[in-house]
Amino acid sequence: MCNDNLKHLLDALTETSVYVIEAESRKLLYFNQRCRELGRGRAKLGARCCDVWPEVCANCPLAEMGTGTSSHIVCYDPLLKTTVDATANRILWDGHIPAVVITATPHRLNFEEEQGEKKVKEMYAQSLVTVFSECIIANLTKDYYVNCQKDSLWTDIPDQGSFGSENLTYSKKAVHPDDLSQFQDNFSRESMLRLFASGRRQITKRLRRLTGDGTYHMVEFTATQLERFDDQDCWCVLIYRDIQEEYLLEQKMNLDIAQLAMAAKVSYQMLISINLTQNTYRMLEYDRLHFCKAPESGCFDELVQLGISIAAPEFQTIYAETFSRQHLLEAFAQGGQSVSLELRQLGEDDQYHWTLMQVMLVPSDATDDVLVMAMSKCIDEERRRQEADLERERQSKLLLEEALQKAERASQAKSDFLSRMSHDIRTPMNAIMGMTELAQHHIQNEDRLREYLEKISDSSAHLLGLINEVLDVSKIESGTVELDESEFDLRDLVRDAVTMVQLAVQSKAQHLVVQIDQTLHSQVLGDRQRLCQVLVNLLDNASKYTAPQGEIRLLLEEVKKNTFQMGTYRFMVEDNGIGMTPEFVEHIFEPFSRADDAHKVTGTGLGMTIVQNIVSLMGGSVVVESEYGRGSRFTITLSLAQAAASPAQAAPASYEEVSLTGVRILLAEDNALNQQIALEMLKLLGVEVEIAEDGRQAVEAVLHHPPFYYDAVFMDIRMPNLNGYEATRQIRDSHLDGINELPIIAMTADAFAEDVRKTKLSGLNGHLMKPISIEQLRNTLVQCIQWKRRNHPAPQS
Repeated sequence: MCNDNLKHLLDALTETSVYVIEAESRKLLYFNQRCRELGRGRAKLGARCCDVWPEVCANCPLAEMGTGTSSHIVCYDPLLKTTVDATANRILWDGHIPAVVITATPHRLNFEEEQGEKKVKEMYAQSLVTVFSECIIANLTKDYYVNCQKDSLWTDIPDQGSFGSENLTYSKKAVHPDDLSQFQDNFSRESMLRLFASGRRQITKRLRRLTGDGTYHMVEFTATQLERFDDQDCWCVLIYRDIQEEYLLEQKMNLDIAQLAMAAKVSYQMLISINLTQNTYRMLEYDRLHFCKAPESGCFDELVQLGISIAAPEFQTIYAETFSRQHLLEAFAQGGQSVSLELRQLGEDDQYHWTLMQVMLVPSDATDDVLVMAMSKCIDEERRRQEADLERERQSKLLLEEALQKAERASQAKSDFLSRMSHDIRTPMNAIMGMTELAQHHIQNEDRLREYLEKISDSSAHLLGLINEVLDVSKIESGTVELDESEFDLRDLVRDAVTMVQLAVQSKAQHLVVQIDQTLHSQVLGDRQRLCQVLVNLLDNASKYTAPQGEIRLLLEEVKKNTFQMGTYRFMVEDNGIGMTPEFVEHIFEPFSRADDAHKVTGTGLGMTIVQNIVSLMGGSVVVESEYGRGSRFTITLSLAQAAASPAQAAPASYEEVSLTGVRILLAEDNALNQQIALEMLKLLGVEVEIAEDGRQAVEAVLHHPPFYYDAVFMDIRMPNLNGYEATRQIRDSHLDGINELPIIAMTADAFAEDVRKTKLSGLNGHLMKPISIEQLRNTLVQCIQWKRRNHPAPQS
């Protein structure tokens, strides 16, 4: 046979691959048409076989041949996708080249193999009928069946025949009447053709079926579509499995789960019964949680995937890790009772909502399966409350930190204050004590003595001012200050305030400009003393922090006129002094605060605190504007009740023109030093003085003398045995003739407005605040004498 004929012959082998390779290099020396088709264009003479067909190298017959001359193996060929017989034989190519000829043909079963496969099929069929109580293979298209395995109820039904009619007979005989319609809807010939045509590959239903003993058991009917055969008919296999015991266990478990679900339904909106062992779930309650709905039952792994898909992106990883079936099984195997997670999930409104998801172990004696209950609820409101609580806690923490910082600043300020107060108090005290000692050494030098006494007086006034400021702040911060309500003139108020600071302004040759709106309604109701204190503090501050020859301006205007019974007034104090830094302006109203460059200025650092507190008590506001190095402006805005304008009154006679000679007064004072000061001052005025050392002696002195024996009584308040208030009450209650007309004046160190109000309510006629001066005593006594002379003139001689 010629070579061409041999080549054509080998190429005609359509199921056999034949190729020759060089033994050493494994290069192709020859290959037939079948090899060319499987070479995908890579089969060329001289190419290595492993480069052309790399998929078959794992089952190469050369490895089996070794050093022998031939080999034969049966293996799977991935290119042919079937089992092949592969042979290899050594030859000499062209008479001198060592080579190997390899052939591969589809494997054909020999007799022994055919018998073995038949035996396997029989074993498979036997195992099938041992698992399932009955097995039917049906051609739904041609409407016939073969009964592979049947039980006692099929004894009168043929092993094969028309599927539609026999299936109807079977269902009426075997299926519970209440389940018959479900059976027909799923397993009649027409129903299965329709369901399989829609894409279903398997139909499964649990229904009740009659058993040999006449009772009904729960069974699981299954119809599975078989792969399409060449005839394109619809084939299926039908089986059923008795699951009565399993069903009863499930019923018991379901009862336990239902009871748990009933309790959990109160607190949770979604409840799912899960069998982790079987990887199944069943919805118990789902409609009240408005998220993407899952099927009522199914595979738990698929349910987890659905949960991942609606979780917010930042929670998807932890959700997958927390609720994977493997993780849950491990957690409960290690003794855990529950697994929970708070996360955000996408709702039906396309908004993310906070959800609490909790999986709890459900112990059961009915099965070894791991049963759990998954419970979920929307916790948006709880999270809002938690966030609000956290925000409140954060704010509280900030407030506490701020309070701590303020307390620390206040503590430091108080320490600085004590240091400054020690300096500021010792400075006038040093002057008082030093000048007193110098005065004692120059007692005969009248000029120097007068100079020393003037400086002692100035230092005493300064020391009194320091004490009053500290007491004012203490009183205001304790909340015990009560504002007075009296009628006064704003123009007079401004005039008095300017008078009080005039000496300080003149000592620095400063220019004080006062501007008052000429059209304002000046007669108002309010606390004159406190408002005057505010203006004096502002003016005094302006003078302290303004250089000599500097300018200070005081402006008063009514900003809202023609309002019924109320007026809004603006007080502005402006200077061109040293000004303040923005940092210090933020703390100017804090107690004891002073600028770093104010160490040469005397003061307590309480003046601005007093100003703000008083203005706030009056319902007003204080605005500070300042530029460092250029000056400051303080603007106070107040609303005051307006009073009718007072008619002009004739000026009273000067107190200097009234003689006090022959006036007799009773001085009730327990302190010996205060007694001496008052006694000598009164004697300098020509007044006769009698002493009572406590309140009880004062009462006895008044009651044991005729009416109007004393022209006035100066009554200390804090005395032993009987205080001034009680002594006054007993005197007034004595009902002596004219006793209510006796002037009783409080002479006390109680210096606040409330103290003044209390003296009036206790029956006293006036209030002198210690330390007293001769001028205060003169003015008070003159008023008493003038009143007495108007109302009780002396009889004509």
